[in-house]
Amino acid sequence: MGKIRLSALSSGARTWWSPPTATEASPKVSRTAVTFGTNVDANDPGKDFGSGQSETAIAASGNHVMAAWNDISGAMYLPTTDPQGSVTGVGYSSDGGRTFTDLIGLANDNPFQQWYGDPSVVAVDANTFIVAGLYYPSLAADCTKAPQLLEAAVEVATVGANNQVSFSEPVVVASGGDYCGLINDPDNPPPDLAQPDKEWLAYDPATRTVAVSYTRFFFGDAGQSGNGQVELVRAHLPAEPSALSSADFTGPTVVWPEEATVVNTGAYAAVSATGDTYIAWERNIDSNLSNGDPYVYIHAAKVPAGAGAPSAGGPASPVVVTTGQQNSSAAGGVKSLDGTAISGYSRGLGNDFPRIALDAPLGRVVFAWNDASLHPLGDIFLRTLDMSLASPTAIAKVNDDSSYALHFLPAVSVRSNGAIVTSWYDRRRGGPQSTLTDYYAEVRSRPTTSAPDVRISTGQSDWLGVSSLIDPNFGDYTDNASSGNRTYFTWSDGRIGVPQPFVDRR
Repeated sequence: MGKIRLSALSSGARTWWSPPTATEASPKVSRTAVTFGTNVDANDPGKDFGSGQSETAIAASGNHVMAAWNDISGAMYLPTTDPQGSVTGVGYSSDGGRTFTDLIGLANDNPFQQWYGDPSVVAVDANTFIVAGLYYPSLAADCTKAPQLLEAAVEVATVGANNQVSFSEPVVVASGGDYCGLINDPDNPPPDLAQPDKEWLAYDPATRTVAVSYTRFFFGDAGQSGNGQVELVRAHLPAEPSALSSADFTGPTVVWPEEATVVNTGAYAAVSATGDTYIAWERNIDSNLSNGDPYVYIHAAKVPAGAGAPSAGGPASPVVVTTGQQNSSAAGGVKSLDGTAISGYSRGLGNDFPRIALDAPLGRVVFAWNDASLHPLGDIFLRTLDMSLASPTAIAKVNDDSSYALHFLPAVSVRSNGAIVTSWYDRRRGGPQSTLTDYYAEVRSRPTTSAPDVRISTGQSDWLGVSSLIDPNFGDYTDNASSGNRTYFTWSDGRIGVPQPFVDRR
């Protein structure tokens, strides 16, 4: 597989390299009844073939909500042109997230390709959503019949009469080339063969800009390191969204080039009302364990509308969001959760992928992340910069407690009144030695004005007592999305014994 680091790949990419095997945990005997309260399972467990739904994403327009997640059932099913063969699961709600219809998976017209999860979702309006995911060679792929393409793609979902949802066919937005070139000639493969991974979708309704950030992991057959290159593609959404095509997307913009000994990945995007795109990602994740620099760096960049390179945050003018963090290095390096083995988390080590949102009322770019600056199991931090990625506010600790317990995988969005909503996994109720996990949130009116934490989950997950074929069992990220002044939260929750994509609204 060349020089690609498996440890740096996403859940979807890891599933493609290593299909599910029987490595489940043994569930503990529950002594209490399972209750949901206001929490809703967006998936229908009765339709699953295997245990494991994680890595959740969500978007909303008023009462219309679409959630997506990694669904291990799709990796076990042929043909891949059936929605059940999609590792990207999807659910839709027309009643404000009170109930969901499990749509099973995305459409696919190519039996040699397959949706492999890592979903992201945006709302265009109440009747239109766009879903992004990894689109890799399927189990049926055969180099004698068709190329095996390593791609990222999007699909337009249209809500019709009686709330019936239809999907367009896959629209490829980024390609790493034909894997058959490596299979057929291992000694002379295509020089730029790569695997697109960890894609994220953003949308601006004013300019109708669709942006997808992702990491390109080269196989290294032309001397590349395989450590990850952060890229961006953009398109103008047609008046008829279902007409969106690959030709609408620009060629890749390199936001941050591959480095020889440093891994860059975990890129997330946001688009402003002027069409400018902002990217946040983690630098030196995983490589910090062996390259002599033990710190990781949360980076940001701005790519103006129509530009082919960053105006701020590129290699010539790096923007390190974590500069000045407590116990950090002079260059803004922070201590990472990848230096901690997280009990019950099947990936083992954590990450510090940053999340990003635009606060239009305040004219600020919002960044949220976890890091281990104060203790090994981490806290959630937040900082804003202005629209030129300057004038940072002070770094604020979001979670109220100082319990030494795990705080992990934040998401962030902004309400129409400018309030910043952050949510995350949290173990404060069990303490630092517990694997009992809740999902918490905070809604603050200003970047440096704290607000009380609120528990979103109505039941705890014991991550050591959950069976899952998907790895990591609770994903690499969680999500929240605000529509008006209401926020929808989604996270992977194991209270029924297997991870499921739960949703709540506040």
